[in-house]
Amino acid sequence: MTDFKPIDPPEEAVGNPDSTPEAIELSRILEGLLFVADRALSLTDLATVTGSTKPEVSAAIHLLQTHYQNRGIIVLYHNDSYRLVSAPDLAQYCRQLLGLDERTRLSRAALETLGIVAYRQGTTRMEIERIRGVDSDSALATLLSRNFIRETGRLEGPGRPAVFATTDTFLTYFGITSLSELPEMDVEELTSEVTSEDLPEPDLP
Repeated sequence: MTDFKPIDPPEEAVGNPDSTPEAIELSRILEGLLFVADRALSLTDLATVTGSTKPEVSAAIHLLQTHYQNRGIIVLYHNDSYRLVSAPDLAQYCRQLLGLDERTRLSRAALETLGIVAYRQGTTRMEIERIRGVDSDSALATLLSRNFIRETGRLEGPGRPAVFATTDTFLTYFGITSLSELPEMDVEELTSEVTSEDLPEPDLP
């Protein structure tokens, strides 16, 4: 845990316009909440639990992000929610500790499917299969079971097809902290040849 204290703010908080005693204490509370949570927490979640406003929570989160920016844990922001995760550059050590090996790697089919979901962020099984040209049920099932993607809703229309997007687990797996770090590419030209090649090298299974 950190050394945040209302009467003795951390060095990186000095001179920060957000570093009021109240913000520093709130950041300490948020740190504890993010540490024990088994899922990413939104601003609404954090504001509700702490009885604070969203701007107050946002300012306190900024202090946490500043504090953790060069440490072994970072505050990951994804899909409007926050989570404490290990720093991406430490993935190899985490992999060794957990005893992970090549058998836990994703298959090419799963990587291709994941690439399409990652770049489109709101795509259906039919769209994925149109791009890949093959059935993708098995790949989608694998990605869902490992929490790399999630169902974000359903489209109106025949069969009400599910819409898929990536999760923060996807970011951790590939050692990135934001979708903006994905290599730039034209999603309209996305094909199976590039989805598995252009994603970053995976770090965690």
